[in-house]
Amino acid sequence: GSSALAVSGQSASAGGAVDDPFGIFGTPAPVAAPQPAPAPAFAQQQAPAPQEEDPWAAAGFGQAAPSYQHVNSRPDPQMQQVTSTPSIQTDTATESKQGEIEDDGIPIALDSNGLPDEGEYYEARINARSLGAMFYTAQNLEETLYHKVPKKVIAALDSRPVVAYVAEQSAAHNSGIELGHIILSVNGQNTADPETCAQMIRNAPRPMNLRCYVPPAMNLTLDEGTHLVKYDTKDLEAPGSSVEWKRKYVVVGGIVTKPWMMNMFYRKRDYDIAVKEAHAGHKISVKVKQFDLRGARIILKGRDGKPNWVDYPSERKPWYYITILPRKGYPIKISSESLDELEPVYSAVRRFVRKDMEARQEYQMGRSSYNKNYGSRKGSGSDVFGQRNDYSR
Repeated sequence: GSSALAVSGQSASAGGAVDDPFGIFGTPAPVAAPQPAPAPAFAQQQAPAPQEEDPWAAAGFGQAAPSYQHVNSRPDPQMQQVTSTPSIQTDTATESKQGEIEDDGIPIALDSNGLPDEGEYYEARINARSLGAMFYTAQNLEETLYHKVPKKVIAALDSRPVVAYVAEQSAAHNSGIELGHIILSVNGQNTADPETCAQMIRNAPRPMNLRCYVPPAMNLTLDEGTHLVKYDTKDLEAPGSSVEWKRKYVVVGGIVTKPWMMNMFYRKRDYDIAVKEAHAGHKISVKVKQFDLRGARIILKGRDGKPNWVDYPSERKPWYYITILPRKGYPIKISSESLDELEPVYSAVRRFVRKDMEARQEYQMGRSSYNKNYGSRKGSGSDVFGQRNDYSR
């Protein structure tokens, strides 16, 4: 996919072996033809224990905690149907189209700049050398950040650079530049695409003036957020105490990793550090826990696709959670105190699991190449893993 992200004068590293916890930030290795994933035994409340020792235990992850077979719960009016089914089921329902914006066949009116006329313009003045933002084209973000943006809006944006990542407390963040915004010009010079934009920003004298545009219908799809997680026991259900969860910043895919990887950082700032270090070709200095979602399944108690919930006596209201059963290792449980907080990561995992299942089925029927589907995203310019990106300066 086309992208741009700027670090002055340095290129991204070639990455490492698959087993290297930080190899996810390097050049994607070819994916071997997958074998059909063995069907897990869902009739039991525990998943099989992994056959190999967790390599993350030494890094502070994976300390075993007592497992609980039952958790106190009380009926939740919103989740009655979810909890009424005693057996645990895999998530096989067809993905809902609710919330997605479909084209209505009405042409979009364009302004003098060739952009949807309902959008807004603003100026950002940057004094810092480092902007702290990354850019992709709208087409490259159709399945991620722009998943719910009308296709006609995406087409109108053409190859213009879309802000796809903003570092916390960066110059971009402090000047009001947000995800989904478009960088139209740098010091009065128009930007043609993400790569050109990154180069212009890197070379521009400071103070630097950026003319930006906010498209209409900005219903963005985020694939990350702060959540409570549990991944070091065999249990498919939530732990028996709220204190057993760990707070992590969860990123599904993300700007510097492969689309099938889910990464967990201690906080958003650690993710920002990893992004900058990866694209500068430096060794990653922050701790990250990674999970491969290829061949994974989402485990839900109900058949309606809604997340599970658990009621802790110490909490004011139930917590919602999902359980992801990977092909290897313990189940991964991700929780939030509300459905709205859980939705971005849940939807991101669900979208990938569905695409992965479809790709595997087509591969098994000989109608497509699994490697082709998961090698890279289509589009002009840099590949999706950012090997030609720059961390904008």
